[in-house]
Amino acid sequence: MNKQQILVGKKILILLCSLELGGAERQALHLARHLKSLDCDVRVWGLSHTGLVIEECKKADIPWAMHFFRWPCRKRSLVRVGLGFLRFLRALRRDPVDVIIAYTGWANVSAGLAWRWSKAKVCIWGQRDVDCLRGDFVERYAYRRVSAVICNAEHEIEYLHRKLGETPAPIKVVHNGLKLEPCRQTRAEWRAELGIDNRAVVVTMVANFRPEKDHMALLQAWSRLLAAIPERQPRPMLLLAGKPQESFQAAHNLANSLGLLDTVSFLGQVRDVSGLLAASDIGVLVSRYEGLSNALFEYMASGLPVAATDLPGNREVLGNDPRQFCSLGDVDGLADRLRMFLVDPDLRRELGELNRRRVKTHFSIEAMCEASSEIIANLLEETLHGD
Repeated sequence: MNKQQILVGKKILILLCSLELGGAERQALHLARHLKSLDCDVRVWGLSHTGLVIEECKKADIPWAMHFFRWPCRKRSLVRVGLGFLRFLRALRRDPVDVIIAYTGWANVSAGLAWRWSKAKVCIWGQRDVDCLRGDFVERYAYRRVSAVICNAEHEIEYLHRKLGETPAPIKVVHNGLKLEPCRQTRAEWRAELGIDNRAVVVTMVANFRPEKDHMALLQAWSRLLAAIPERQPRPMLLLAGKPQESFQAAHNLANSLGLLDTVSFLGQVRDVSGLLAASDIGVLVSRYEGLSNALFEYMASGLPVAATDLPGNREVLGNDPRQFCSLGDVDGLADRLRMFLVDPDLRRELGELNRRRVKTHFSIEAMCEASSEIIANLLEETLHGD
């Protein structure tokens, strides 16, 4: 029996913390669609907020459901969390699956705790970041119980070892893949809609407004960049695309207090990311930490140069060219990096083309899906031999 035949007809659950559409959720949906194409019976569950994942599941004819359960919690919430876990476990037993693939945070913990009481044969811990874990007993226990661990970046292995210790499960690295959707609007249409001069250089960051994305540092750097631009030179524009979450109001207030609202646009959650990036000239990502950023892939596939914080995950994506990095928390360094791109269109084109080639060569969605499905098939094959 070949690997693909092993997967035919298998029930596979993709378990997500949230059904809001972020980077991890996009990767999960790519894999869900690929597994469905292999005649797997795929379903997607969320453990907290609803969002655009539901629309994507409907488009792909993939069943979805919400089963609210969250860890960690406060002591006074233990009873409620315990009841939530029992409901989650009951749902797993009512709708038995062969494989559970969890993505991030408490989805991993929930799957690790529950799967051996369900009928699942395989449970995969999907590590996608380097900050969500507390390293407590519950997380360590759940981590040691899973069948395998898939990280999307090499540096996450050391993070897991430091936070959760050893596990008997095999640990694999499968990099994210990118499939850039067709543009819904052209560069000219986007710029006309936003009222941006064709001569203006557009800098874009695609990131939901969470504290770790550090929009505050970017706005401070933007203020310093503008102060150094001669009056007669066209003013650049900064576009911030992302769902307004915890840090949105603080970022908007800062932009207002610094007098930036004439050169900074808060776009909310953008569906036509490809079109937005086609209308842009520079991509920026100033996160305080990252696993493997999908935004970087999108910038690169769009042929943009990037100004990114110097983090292991960002280097894994971009390579080691120092021209695209600034130190974490270095507002002046970020302003200088943006200024360098702003005044040198030849450099923008050179780095943009290098980025386009790199993402195409190293980070294809097909490679991600094939590697992930092979790991799942191998794990299922081992359970057959075990039986």
